[in-house]
Amino acid sequence: MGGDGDHGGRPDRWRQALGPLGALWVGAAAVAVAPGHDPRRLGLPPDVAIGWPQALLVAAAVVVLAWTAVGLLVPLLAAPISLLWLGRWPVGAGPLTAWRRERWNRAHQLVTRLSQAGAPAEAQARAMTRRAAIALASPCRSTWMGDRWSAVEQRVADAYGLDLVTAWPRLWLALPESARAELRAAKTGWDRSTQLAAWAVPFGALGVVWWPLFGVAALMGVAGWLRGRVAVAYRADLIEAAFDLHAAGLPELLVGLDPDVGRRLIANLRKGA
Repeated sequence: MGGDGDHGGRPDRWRQALGPLGALWVGAAAVAVAPGHDPRRLGLPPDVAIGWPQALLVAAAVVVLAWTAVGLLVPLLAAPISLLWLGRWPVGAGPLTAWRRERWNRAHQLVTRLSQAGAPAEAQARAMTRRAAIALASPCRSTWMGDRWSAVEQRVADAYGLDLVTAWPRLWLALPESARAELRAAKTGWDRSTQLAAWAVPFGALGVVWWPLFGVAALMGVAGWLRGRVAVAYRADLIEAAFDLHAAGLPELLVGLDPDVGRRLIANLRKGA
């Protein structure tokens, strides 16, 4: 389920890393290290004097190297941040996932009881909203973003009997270009949110030298996380919408899918594998 954002995403990452935030980081670094300049901090003997031309060349080289280094670093940091947000942790995810699943089960039981008791529609709607605030399907990840993304697969399977991982590449090829462009844009929005959060690391590193930059790093981390929540929900909604509107166009299907037809279609697509 990655075809919606792989086209053109990587150059955009580098442009963002080397863009305004990169320039801001270089400027912040210059301010952070400006007080108390000492030639010995540059590895020069204390009695070595350099003229303005040499100093400008050295400064320009340092700026270019620093800008390039941080531009290479930030896209690399965005990948583990994405895994962290989506709950794909190598260790420690089990207890948090179990806690989220327990909360969801209690909310789900309340929805079921209200429905069976014929409670007013407003009460049922409030209970469903509380359940959806935890997750749209039974939690299987340690984070809200992870469950929001994983819920797409379960909801598509429940609605149409389709294995999303198998069906998505075929559906992607059948989508109109306008739909694919919107999905790519949603993937780009997700990438930008992870990169914004990744900038918290280099700015936080500068905070060791100049403490106000810790605040800048915190703001970037929180802003990236908030944007990530919006981006993952929007991207998941778009993928569900793609199935709702276009799954009937999959090969040999003329009208809507029911679960039995979906399972037969998946068996044919897998070709016995």
